Amino acid sequence: MAATIDDVAKLAGCSITTVSRVYSVPDKVRPATRERILHAAEVLQYSPNAIARAMARQKNNSIAFVVDEKHYPIMQNPFYSEIAEAVQQEAESRGYNVYITSTGASSQASDLFMRKRMDGVVLAGQADQALLARLHTQGMPIVLVNNRIDLTDVPSITSNDYSGTVLAIEHLIDKGHKRIGLLAGNLFRYVSASRKQAYTDTMIRNGLTIDERYVCSVEATQEAARLCTEQLLDLTDSPTALFCMNDRIAIGAMKAALRRGLRVPDDLAVVGYDGSSICTVIEPELTTVCVNTEAMGRQSAKMLIKLIEGKTPKEMQIVLQPRLIVRGST
Repeated sequence: MAATIDDVAKLAGCSITTVSRVYSVPDKVRPATRERILHAAEVLQYSPNAIARAMARQKNNSIAFVVDEKHYPIMQNPFYSEIAEAVQQEAESRGYNVYITSTGASSQASDLFMRKRMDGVVLAGQADQALLARLHTQGMPIVLVNNRIDLTDVPSITSNDYSGTVLAIEHLIDKGHKRIGLLAGNLFRYVSASRKQAYTDTMIRNGLTIDERYVCSVEATQEAARLCTEQLLDLTDSPTALFCMNDRIAIGAMKAALRRGLRVPDDLAVVGYDGSSICTVIEPELTTVCVNTEAMGRQSAKMLIKLIEGKTPKEMQIVLQPRLIVRGST
């Protein structure tokens, strides 16, 4: 039998009116009491429909854009900053304000969103499972961007990481490369697994050997990539090409080669992933798999606003197709 508002009130040791206020006018409830009620609702798995109705009555035309703390501040992360910008532009064109934060900004992030009267949340990149579960229990409309989970009522906007990686590896093979290395950034599982599997499948399909010495797992930073690339270049039979799981890693790899006096792409070809603005900062400019970050951001904002307004999106999972942009690094 589903829990009722009366059950929540009894467990939290307060009145039904106070419970109702937490979901309608949270600023009117003391923080300690509010936290106790939200915890009781979570324990009892109080019907999110009741909470959603309360939120709908108090619509505030504000949404949150939340990125995993390791990608924050997003102004230093070109990929997510471009998505956030598109979310903001689309939301504001529809009369919504956007609150940008990270999963590490508050230990009680869902409580923070309730207090600030957010109507919905865009979770970008790796989704904090505890935060996601709590928001879902509270009936908060959620859209995932650049990630996907096994909750049928949580929509997502992703890019086809597998096909994008195939484009990159086949491009390098077409250029005559056989010793192709992989700089696999420690990205979250959904993205990393798809890109690594595509690398493996494409190499095997083209009759090429995968040399495990050429497969490196690194932090997704330029410095970590530079150090790893230096180790690869020390090999007597070093790779002639590198596929990097994001553009920052690729820039680090190119710096390592250039500082050794090697020519890119003659001595080492490099392909990145994301299509961020930093690709044209370095010389030669970076060949990359371009993800349509603007479409990701705008689509996620549109989808979230539909949920907030009580509408069901036509598609719960939108997968965008990336494209290869060939530049000087290959």
